Amino acid sequence: MKQLINKKITGSILIIPPKYIGDAINSIAATTLLRELYPDNQIILLVKPLLAPIFERDDRLNLTIMIDQRCNKKKLSSVFSLAKKIRNNNVQMAVIMRSGFSEALLCSLAKIKYKIGYKKNGRSWLLSHSYKLNNNHHYINRYCRLVNEPHNNPFSASPPPYLFSQKSELIETTSKPVVVVYYGGVIKKQRHYPSHQALKSLAYLNEMTPCHFILVGDNQETAENNKISKDLYQQQIDHQDLTGLTSLTELVDVIANANLLITIDSGAMHIAAATKTAFVAVVGLGTSPWSTVEPKYQNKISLVANGTSLHDAEIITEITPETVANASASLLALEDK
Repeated sequence: MKQLINKKITGSILIIPPKYIGDAINSIAATTLLRELYPDNQIILLVKPLLAPIFERDDRLNLTIMIDQRCNKKKLSSVFSLAKKIRNNNVQMAVIMRSGFSEALLCSLAKIKYKIGYKKNGRSWLLSHSYKLNNNHHYINRYCRLVNEPHNNPFSASPPPYLFSQKSELIETTSKPVVVVYYGGVIKKQRHYPSHQALKSLAYLNEMTPCHFILVGDNQETAENNKISKDLYQQQIDHQDLTGLTSLTELVDVIANANLLITIDSGAMHIAAATKTAFVAVVGLGTSPWSTVEPKYQNKISLVANGTSLHDAEIITEITPETVANASASLLALEDK
């Protein structure tokens, strides 16, 4: 296996980060290491249109943001036109964090000399530096490894998670602790925390510590959160319902300015960890083993379902509302000390 040498790379560097928000945040650590290795090179981040705003407003790593128009429904482009655009930027090395065959093909069509990625989906022959994926590695380690190993392992640890945020204009003025809540909708399938249990958890927490709750989610989760909102209103519990009303950057800022996040979703957890917000993770049956996605952050409590149910959708229900409320109250109490 060839070893990359810093002095060989004089052109631009392309990073193809993961396509989901939580994974994309996890990849920032690897991007930070790459910038440390190449302080003067242009580093181009090829991102989906949805993710672009969270990177565009952060100038810490001096990245050039390129929109992956293959993922843009409004302005769809072919792999050939995107390859030409990349080739025009004199890219000499690509770190391919996605596992798809098309990403390796794109970099080959762009005539990039060094192409680094994992041996997945029959694409090894397209890569100059291919590595076997260890499925037990945390996702942060997976991405950092693609920077570290081709450069003869100059780093011994990954940097802490970081995501740029600013003051939120959406949070109503309140003297109470702000608690952002994302329990998901039925679209989340077995990860969804049922609405009746969600409501009870918030009511229990509010009895212990009166809070200002903010419900968040996308347009497909409006019905579930609308029901919770109506029930909270009937119980005269202070809250806002921002479901379907926030952009991605606005969601980041809401979470960053909260005292606590309660969530079933790893994307929201990673936003919290990267913006230094305490959170309670309510973890049912996920899409990846918990040990590989749990945020590397201390100010959290992970409630991982470990009951006896043989029905996937019922696994998360074994985490009781009282347990969620008690965990949340304990983190809020730590903040007051």
